Amino acid sequence: MKKWKIFVTFFKQLYDEHYTPDSSFDMKNFTFVKVNQKYPIELDENKLEYDIFCECDFESFNAAWQEKGYHENSVFYHIYKNNLHRDYDYIGFIEYDHLLRDNFTRDIQRMIDSADRDLLFIFNKFTFHQYWEQGVLMDPRRPQKETGDPHSEWNCINVVLKDYNNFHGTNFRLEDLIQKDCFVVAHCFMLPSSIFEKMMVFHAAMMDSGKVEQYHQHNWRARAGLMERYLAVELALQDAEIVDTIQLEHRSSYPIKVLKPDWFKPTFRQRLMAYIHKHL
Repeated sequence: MKKWKIFVTFFKQLYDEHYTPDSSFDMKNFTFVKVNQKYPIELDENKLEYDIFCECDFESFNAAWQEKGYHENSVFYHIYKNNLHRDYDYIGFIEYDHLLRDNFTRDIQRMIDSADRDLLFIFNKFTFHQYWEQGVLMDPRRPQKETGDPHSEWNCINVVLKDYNNFHGTNFRLEDLIQKDCFVVAHCFMLPSSIFEKMMVFHAAMMDSGKVEQYHQHNWRARAGLMERYLAVELALQDAEIVDTIQLEHRSSYPIKVLKPDWFKPTFRQRLMAYIHKHL
């Protein structure tokens, strides 16, 4: 029986009703990672006994990732740098406001035990065109302009693909992404730990480079959003069978998962430039 773990990122609250619908739920397969220590945990009304790990307790820990707004990517980074993924055959991630479905735990175990090749589970997905048509830009000439013509050479999908090929010495094309046509959203996936380690070499390098920090500085969620697009392309290019038959409801009506950080105080000039770029 293969060993697997899903890390659930949260910063303040957890909801029992997100896990009790799964009649096969087993806490040993889930660890709840508490981030952003400035906010106290509010679990007084909960009945489940959660396995909670505070991100700041990692032996190797850099508080700057959360402080800079990398959000879930900080959890990926610290699990990778502390080699925690090596304890499992498969490793996965969801957010605190994802709702499990019945027999989720049982079905995951059955599928990975019976598979004759590596599986990549995408629990929330976009098609290629859903991502592409958003037209999120990474234009170094106009770094504050957030969206535009999807066919621009600076569509973030083009930029991420170029960065990936340059890093790995590969020659993947847009056609390869179109063929996969399944891209993760909301940092919600599970994959073999060996592939996670391979993927994180590039993902961590892009975080360390600080490249995304120059873009969309008027949007405090931009760094996490851009790194999510790096993640989507990275996963799509892995040699694994994509499984998208298990889609989890994302209950966005719950309180916002990350409050606006203290560091986000755009200057008047940044606000003015953001307004100009938005209306051009």
